[in-house]
Amino acid sequence: MHFAVIGSPIGHSKSPELFEEFWAHHPWSSQLTYRRMEVIPNDIAEFLAETDLAGFNVTLPLKEAIVPWMSTLSPAAKAMGAVNTVVRKASGWEGHNTDAEGFWEMLTGRTDLDALRRPPCLVLGNGGAARAVVYALAEQGFTGHIACRTPRGGFPWPEISYDTLTPEPTGLVVQCTSLGMHPSAELCPPLPPWSSGQVALAVDLVYNPTHTLFMQRMEELGTETLSGEAMLRHQAKKAWMYWAEVLNIPHI
Repeated sequence: MHFAVIGSPIGHSKSPELFEEFWAHHPWSSQLTYRRMEVIPNDIAEFLAETDLAGFNVTLPLKEAIVPWMSTLSPAAKAMGAVNTVVRKASGWEGHNTDAEGFWEMLTGRTDLDALRRPPCLVLGNGGAARAVVYALAEQGFTGHIACRTPRGGFPWPEISYDTLTPEPTGLVVQCTSLGMHPSAELCPPLPPWSSGQVALAVDLVYNPTHTLFMQRMEELGTETLSGEAMLRHQAKKAWMYWAEVLNIPHI
C-alpha cells in the first residue's frame, strides 16, 4: 500500500521520515511506503486520475486547490475549505483536514489558555494552514485578526492588511505562511513593531528549519515560541488513523 505527500515545493517535507518512524514496528511495515511527490495545482486532475496511492497528505500550495476534486469532504474540511489528508474510497476521493486537530493538540494542557484567549490573537497569512488554525481557535473561544496581503474571505475573523498592523498586546501570534521555510530560511512575514513583553506566545507552523527567523525575532521580545514540528506529528497520526480505518489495518 502506497502513500505520499504532494505539493510544490516538496523537498522540505519531513513526512516520509515521520511515517517511517510511525511504521517501524507495524506488523505490515514491509507493505507500507510513503514518498514525496511534486504536484502543482494545474496537475491535480491528472495526478488523481493516474495515481495508485491508497491515500496521501496535501501541503502548499494545494490545500485549497484540491477541494473541488474531492468526491466527499469531512465536515471539518468543508468548514475550513482546505484539505490536508485524502483517502481513496470506492466512491472516490475523500478529503479531510487534520491540521486543526494537530494545531490544537500543541496547546492542549497549557495552564495559560484563559490568559491567551483574552486579547485578540493574530494569525499571519490566509492560506489553507491559516484556515485550519482559525477554525481550531474559533472553536475554542478565541477571537482575532488575520494579517494578509490580499483578503480571500471565508474566515470568521476579519482579514487585515500587513500594512495596517499596529503593536497591540496579544496573547497569541500564529505564523501560517511559508515564509522562512527551507531553503528560504532568511524570510519572515511583516511584523508590527512590538515592544518587549507585548506577545505571550508565538507559534510558527514552519517546521523546517525548527528554529525560524520569525521565532528568533519573537524571542528577542521575550516571547515564548513553539515550532510547527509538534503539529506535524499530531496531524500525521490522525491522517494515519483515517487511512488505516478505510484499509481495515491496525492503527499502530
